[in-house]
Formats: sequence, structure tokens, C-alpha cells
Amino acid sequence: MFKRSALSVAVLGALSATSHGVMAQTSEELPIEEVVVTGIAGSIQRSIDRKRDQTLISDSISAEDLGKFPDNNIADSLQRVPGVAIDRDGGEGRFVSIRGLGPDFTAVTINGRTPATENEERAFSFDTLASELVSTVDVFKTSSANLKEGGLGGTVDIVTARPFDFDGFKFAGSVKGQYEENSEETSPQGSFIISNTFNDGMFGVLASMTYQERNTLEHVVRNEHIANTNLEPFLTFTTPSQGWAGGYAYSGDGLEEDTYRIQSIYAGSEEVTRERLGGNLVFQARPTESLTLTADVIYSDYDTSSKEYSTGSYLWAPTLSELNVVDENGFYEVLNHGYDEGYDITGYAHLLTTKERPTESIIGGFNAEWYITDDFYMVADISHSEAELDNRGLDRLYIVEFLDRPGYLITSNGGIPSYQYRDEEAIKPEMGSQNMRDLRARITSNDGIYNKGTNDEFKLDFTWEADGQYLQSVKFGANNTVAEKQTEYWSTPDLIRRMYHGLATQQEIDYDSIIVGVQDSGDHFGGLNADVYMIDPVAYRDWMAANIDGRTRADTATGIASKEAFIANGSSWAAVKSNDSYVIEEDVLSAYVEMDFEVDLMGMPLQLNGGVRYTATEVTSDGTSQVLESLERESTGPGEPPSPWLVQNFADAAGTAVTIDSDYDNWLPSLNAILQVTDDFYVRAAVSQTLTRPTLSALAPYTTYQTTTVSTRTAMGGNPNLKPYKSTNYDLAFEYYYGDADILSLALYQKDIEDFIVRYSKTEVFDQIQVEDPSWKEFRVTRPHNSKSATIEGAEINITHSFDNGFGVTANYTFVNSSASLSDADDAEQFALPGLSDTGNVSVFYGNETYEGRLAYNYRTDFLGLVFNGPSNEPVHYDAYGTLDFSFSYNLTEDISAFIEGINVTGETVDKYGRHENQFMGYEDTGAIYTFGLRANF
Repeated sequence: MFKRSALSVAVLGALSATSHGVMAQTSEELPIEEVVVTGIAGSIQRSIDRKRDQTLISDSISAEDLGKFPDNNIADSLQRVPGVAIDRDGGEGRFVSIRGLGPDFTAVTINGRTPATENEERAFSFDTLASELVSTVDVFKTSSANLKEGGLGGTVDIVTARPFDFDGFKFAGSVKGQYEENSEETSPQGSFIISNTFNDGMFGVLASMTYQERNTLEHVVRNEHIANTNLEPFLTFTTPSQGWAGGYAYSGDGLEEDTYRIQSIYAGSEEVTRERLGGNLVFQARPTESLTLTADVIYSDYDTSSKEYSTGSYLWAPTLSELNVVDENGFYEVLNHGYDEGYDITGYAHLLTTKERPTESIIGGFNAEWYITDDFYMVADISHSEAELDNRGLDRLYIVEFLDRPGYLITSNGGIPSYQYRDEEAIKPEMGSQNMRDLRARITSNDGIYNKGTNDEFKLDFTWEADGQYLQSVKFGANNTVAEKQTEYWSTPDLIRRMYHGLATQQEIDYDSIIVGVQDSGDHFGGLNADVYMIDPVAYRDWMAANIDGRTRADTATGIASKEAFIANGSSWAAVKSNDSYVIEEDVLSAYVEMDFEVDLMGMPLQLNGGVRYTATEVTSDGTSQVLESLERESTGPGEPPSPWLVQNFADAAGTAVTIDSDYDNWLPSLNAILQVTDDFYVRAAVSQTLTRPTLSALAPYTTYQTTTVSTRTAMGGNPNLKPYKSTNYDLAFEYYYGDADILSLALYQKDIEDFIVRYSKTEVFDQIQVEDPSWKEFRVTRPHNSKSATIEGAEINITHSFDNGFGVTANYTFVNSSASLSDADDAEQFALPGLSDTGNVSVFYGNETYEGRLAYNYRTDFLGLVFNGPSNEPVHYDAYGTLDFSFSYNLTEDISAFIEGINVTGETVDKYGRHENQFMGYEDTGAIYTFGLRANF
């Protein structure tokens, strides 16, 4: 990439030259003949026109017709915008990143209003909003003073339809079926939107509703994390031939340098049901020619439910042997996990995991646009939004296991690891077999998260249209937003969750009622045996509750304590709210002023937009913080080796209340210039300062204690005193509009980011903890801090061309680079930018009066997903990913068409790895998705 200062020098030079060489002439505005084009070509033409007319460097997507956005999902359309990348959930776009910065750095507005989100952080879930409600989406990549702050990467403004957008009555609707390749199921979908105006356009009403259902099957393999053997030592045996009876101790792997290994692999298939119900209602009135009133509300109810059967082995007891192969990076490419004769110490788990994501959101408001005079007008807007994820312990986990089994060799050299089992029959799931009778109870629990966000916003904007020789307009206004995010973590108390874990290893379960079958993994996972015993959750919990006194170690201190906790919890696994829950409130007051100038520079029209935005933020963080009082070893039976687990005892089970206030203010100047070199060739330059506020979980005033063993103790917490990320941005763009629907453009950008918030781990000593060994007071604690700076540089190349015969092509590619990389990170403070990747898209389309179609390929290079994961703070990367999509429609009549659409038709998978590509982290196969149906438009 170009040098760090090259673009900033070029942009500042261009702005300086244009501002000092002005002449006292303005260009004559010529009338433009409006030509209405529909379908794909019309959508592309409207998007190009919108881009051309914007003051900022931007891109737009327009609906192909009323109720017909280009894709079923808004994010799926946005991935074809230069500089935009998306994160998928179940094959469907959910989060949007702009110019190399993750979803939390993307500001999202709906009709100019900031919606509350149900997520724990700031990122907006695009899958909660039905695309049929959307008219246009604008992606602003530069900033101006009147654009609300918050988007360090950029701003996405979603615009919904209004009745005054149409002349009289309009109706559009569709009936669809969606076929999922993996599940081989077809689900119903449908939508309608109706609009009309009355009294000669003085009053209008628009209403819409949409329903979508999806039933998917995802094949998944997960590695818990990459473990550093010095931080998470191997579990080795003093007398291996005696197995567990020989005693064990945590120790390193015998190598002087750090080595790394896979922690635990789990593989299975997940059935997911998604259901979305949404709609909006809009009233508009124009009581006078100078006043337009709009009241609207958008509602969305989006629920997902999943059930996954999976199996895996606890990879915490590797065998130190010559069969192990450590590569040049210190990674165990081949690892002996009890493969040797006599090492029958391997445990295998069979899991049933169910998850719920019930979300509900609403955003509504009132808007008044008043032309006080012909040259001076005001826009007042007041809005309220709520978003809720109500999962107070709705997720369920059930695990059965068999222990003391023969092991395997695991080889990880890219892709899903391969296994060589010493005795595969000894672990093969079969109904009625000895393996089934050897199953034992392990863990069951309820978990979940409750998030509720509310936003109350008031905006007042004024515009004065000047008739001066240079000055074109003056804009000023103010904005107040009060946002609150309530987050609660719910889980079964740990004593109850682990009530059978390690305490019932010899207790036979009622396998005939608990095990209801075997799920065949097929050939989805290569040499990994992913056949799994299927658990009946009701029978499992009923048996556990009735047989608590039959546990092998029921009479130990831990056995007695877990029974007492179970009875105190209503003899149930009901989740309780944890003491690391919190409420964050932000009160933001902003004001701005900006001016637009138009001058003549050597015969070329030059538009200048300059201004400054001031914003003041007050933050109140309310929460609870755990006070760990003591750690004590988990008890074991007579003659058994000591347990490595340490039981946590807290001073107050409900936590200690904490309230912390903080505040900060920022001045955000901006300057944008547009030089119209010819009627078709534009040069844009911009300099601005922007900010993104810290994520809400980072501001929470809590400390949570996680893993506590004799060798590993970890904790994590928040930092309510964090300041926002701040960026100085330089942009330069060249745009050639050589036809009604043709454009060739190049955009260069640079972001210099300060006060970057970094989460990192370091050792902290908690002196208040009572322990038998002083070293147990030392924890590796992960907290966020403002500490780093980074530079992001990028280039976006874009071309759209329409041929006279109905064919057309759009293609773009974005190159992005950053000074923050894992290779430059130190051990104490790893710093890199998640989500940073090149992206590319190419679409070929064709349309005529009878039918139209599009074939699109979307590509994203590999990128960093998590800076660190697990106790060893190792990263997670996503491999390069490309999808092929298509759409085709045929006009049966003038108003009715049939269509079919396909997403990921080549069945590409999502693959994850650690610091190096042979360090397997994950695999997801969601298959292809096909949608077909009928659409009407009157």
C-alpha cells in the first residue's frame, strides 16, 4: 500500500488548492429529463444517481420496485457495496463492517434515527429488519457536521417507503417458499405493502407486513480454543499404565519454548428454525404547502431456535510420546491423546444443546418538515425505539459421557482435523450396546442473556438556502439522545450444573429412557467420528433429580453441597441472574453548524461543505462486581488423587453494587469538496474527524472469575472510564459517470485512529482471597484499556456498465491494510483489527420487458475474527470465503411475476483457524438456500 502520509498530503493539498483559487461565477443549472426505469437496471440507475447527488463519498442501494429490495436480507445486498463486508449467522447476513472496521464501528440509522439494538454491544442486527420494508440504503463513507457521530467506519442509513413517495394507490405483495439444501425443507414466506394518498395528496397512509420462516440444518465442528501448554499445562500421569488410579499432576510438555495444541473438538449437526414477523405503518399529512407531517412505526419480532446434537473428546490429557509432531511454530500438528496401549484414560462426551434468540424491536416517531419561508426551513424529529433479547436462561445443555476409553492420534494440518482411533469400536455409539450401558451423567444447565436497549432521541435541524454568489446554504441544529442498555447474564449455579460431574462416575444411568437414538454424522466430517447418542432432555433431568443420592460421591463435601444447592433452587436447574449484570446509560447532546459554498475554479464548478460538530457524552455505569472470598480444592473420594479444580466462594452471592459516572466531550470538524471537472467527471476530497464510543460491555463495572484450577486462574472485567475511539480521516475519490447507468470510480482513504481500546490479559493479585496456596491469588485478568493508535489505508475500485442489449455488469474490489497486526503485537498487549479484509464483488445482469436475471459472486479474503480467545489469549481467523448467488424473474402478466433466487449455490463453507492455518478452530456448512414464488405489483 501507499505510505502513511501520502493520501493525507494529497487530500489537504487538493482542499487547499480549491479553496484558494476560487472565481466569482456559478454554473448554470440545466433541466434534467426524468426517465423511469424499473427492475435491476432501474435499481442500479437510481443508486448511481443518488451517489452522484450526495455531498459525501457514498454508495446507495435502491429497491427494484415497491416491496422488492434486491435481496431477502439487507446485509446480503450491502456486501456488494465497495468497502463493505458482512458477518453471517446461519448463512444469512447479520452484521455489517465498513472500510476494515468491525460492526461496532458502523453507525446505523433508520430514517435518520438511531435504533436500539438487542445485542450486547452496539452492532445492529440487519437480520431483524425485513428487506421488503426498505426503499433505499445509503452508505456514507465520509462525514459532515450534520451527520450524527458514532460511525468510525461509516454510516448506514436505511430509508423506508412513505405514502407521499407514490402518486395515489400502490400495492405490492409476494408469496414465497424457501428451500434449504441441507435440511431439505421448504418454509413459507409472504409479504405485502399497500399505500394510498387522499384529498389531492394532502393525506397518505402506508402499511406493510411480512412473515418469514426458515428451517435450516448446519453441520458444525468447533475447537474450544488453542491452548498454550505453559499457561494450560498437559495433564500427565505419574504411572500411565494404571490410568486414573496412577495419579496425575498438571505439568508442562517438557519443551523449553512455548508450544500450542488443540483444546477440545466437538462435531455435530444443528437444526435451526428462524421466524420473522414485521411490518410498519406510516401516516403523512400536508395541511399546508409549507408543512409536511409524518408519523410512523416499524415493528419486528424475530425468533431463532436451535437444537444441536454433537460429540467430542476432552483433549486435556495428551500423552508425551515420540508420536507427537511439533511444527516450526510450536504447534502440535500430530498429538498423541492416549493412543498407546494401556492409556485408557480418554473421555468422550455426547451433547444436546438447545438455544433461543427471541428478539423484539420497535422504532417509531413523529417528524415535521416546515418551510418557514421559501428559503428557510426546519425539520423536527422525535423518536423512541426499543429492542429486546429475552433469554433469561432459555438455553439448555445436556451432556452424558463415557470415560476410561482408548484414545487416538489427532492430526491438524489444515481443515477439519483427522483422527486415528486405537479402538473405534470402543467409542462407537450403538443402541443397546455395551458402550450405551457405559454412559454416565455429566452436566446439565440453563443459560441465557437478557438485553434490552432503549433510545429516546430529539433532533432539530434548520437550513437556510442562500442566494449569494458563493454561499449556497447554512445548516445548523442540535440532537439529544438518551440511550440505555440493560444486560443480564442468567445461568444455573455452578454447584448444580456440575452436580453429577466427577461425582457419579460409577453410577449407571437409565439409558433406555434417556438415550432415544443415534444421530448418524454421514460423511460431513471426514475422518472425525461424529455419530452421537441422542438425549431425551426431560427423561435425563427427571432421572438426575430422582437419583441424586445414588451418586458415587454423594457423601463428599461437594456432593452434599451440590444437593443442598439443588434443593434450595427449587429442586431444579433454573437459571439465576449472575452478579456481573449491568445497566449502561448514555446521555449525548450534540450541536452543529455547516455551510455549503459553490464557486468556479478555472471554469469548473466546485462545491465546498465545511462545518463542525460538538458532542458531549455523560455515561452512568450501574452493575455488580463479584467479591471472591475464598478458593478451596474440590473434594474427591478416599484414595483418589487430589482434584485440580478450585471451588469459588463469594462474599455475597448477589454481588456488590457499583455505580460509576464518567463524561467527555469532542469537537468534530469536517470539510468536503466536489470538483466537477466535466459534466460527467467528479473529483471528491474530504477531511474529517469522527468517533465511535466504547462497546457497552467494555464499560460495565464488573469482574467475573472464570476458570479456577491449581494451575490456571482467569478472570475478566470492564472499565467504565474508557474514552471513545477517535479518527482523523482523509478521502480522495474520482468518479466518471459516462452513461445513465454507467460509472467508473476510484476511492482512496486513510484513517488515523487514536485511543484504540485494547483488551489484554495480565496478572493481578487478589489479596482478599483466602487460599491454602498463596499462588492461587494470582489471576490472569482481561480488561479493556485506551492505549493504542492505528492507521487504516484502503482503495476501492468500482465499475458499472450497462449495454444496449439489456446486459450489464457491476464489479468492485476493495484493498485495505492496517498498521495494527498480530505479528507486531507484544505478549502483554495484543493489538490488531478484527474484520480487516479485502472484499470483491462481480455481478452480471440482464433484463427486458419479459424477464430479468442476475448472477453475483461475492468474495472476502481471510480476516481476524477475535484478537484472543480462551485462557491462552490465542486469536481466531476466518479463511477466505466466496459465495455465488443468482436471481431470475419472469413476468407472467404486466403486474405479476414468478421468480427464483439462490444464495451460496456452490455450498461454500466457513472455516476458522488460529494464529496459523493448520491450527483448526471451526467449520460451518449451511448449504445453499433457494427462494421461489410469485410477486404482484399494482
